[in-house]
Amino acid sequence: MLRKIITAALVFTTLLQAEGTEKKNLNFAVEYTSHATSFYYAQAKELFKNENINVNDVKVYVSGAAVATAFVKEHFDVSYMCLVPAIITYANGGVPIKIVAGTHKDGYGIVVNSAKIKTLKDLEKEGIKIGVGPKGTVTSFIQEVIIEKGGLDPQKARKNFVTMNSSKQIMALKAGIVDAVVLPEHFVTLAGNIEGMKVLARSQDLWKELQGSVIVVSDKLLNEYPKSVEKIKKVNKIAIDAINKNKEEASVIVAKNLNVYQDRIKHQTKTSDIDLTVTPKIAKGSIENMTLTPEISVEDIQEVIEKMYQYGFIRKSFDAKEILVLD
Repeated sequence: MLRKIITAALVFTTLLQAEGTEKKNLNFAVEYTSHATSFYYAQAKELFKNENINVNDVKVYVSGAAVATAFVKEHFDVSYMCLVPAIITYANGGVPIKIVAGTHKDGYGIVVNSAKIKTLKDLEKEGIKIGVGPKGTVTSFIQEVIIEKGGLDPQKARKNFVTMNSSKQIMALKAGIVDAVVLPEHFVTLAGNIEGMKVLARSQDLWKELQGSVIVVSDKLLNEYPKSVEKIKKVNKIAIDAINKNKEEASVIVAKNLNVYQDRIKHQTKTSDIDLTVTPKIAKGSIENMTLTPEISVEDIQEVIEKMYQYGFIRKSFDAKEILVLD
């Protein structure tokens, strides 16, 4: 009897210790977009350091789909990534991850050659070419939203879409190879500032408050180091609150980071000839075209899950509570 009591006490003590433990050296993966604004800001302002978290390594990838692939292969602790590839990673890949916070809503758009395209309906015209991200990216999801919400003929419209990454879309748009592009921010704002181009529609015009990006952690981190996860969420909220109060400062920080990582992305996408330089003005415009918020809901995630299933992005639907961990 005494042995059982001692054993139980030891187990209880171990659990208490586990709740209080932290993993202080964390590896991060983020997208090369202004979607990662709250991460770039937090790193620059040493908000992680203030919480005794060491950003041991940060890898930057061209898209959320690339982040998702890397998360599986390189065993990151934390990712700032778009919701759609996060859901695919969990639903189709069976990767044990959890969404613990949001970073923004909206943040996508379609930029067109204003001389050729005036309305969404023009996207189904014969001979029109539209650049869009590979299957599994949010822009490929937005493609289907555009077709559905814009009332386009699916057969006519789909044959006009051409798959390419965001950097190549910018190159192709400038060169006249494509007449429109579907992009995430900051690329939307960047493309919209090219002479002769205009933003035809933003994601919020088609889907109000679409959940954009989220913070994803491994099940291992959540289960073994819950205190670290709470600190990550705290940093995210502090950063977003500060950004929303002073977008000028955040714009300078975001532009600097995107420019620092420009060569790395050019190498990834094999687009060495393209100028991806981001000015603070471009960064600010992109930030203002998103709603930065850590808030996230089961209902918002479930709505995206159902649409992804409808569009054939995931093999079956599932309860959003499986992947989303709320306070």
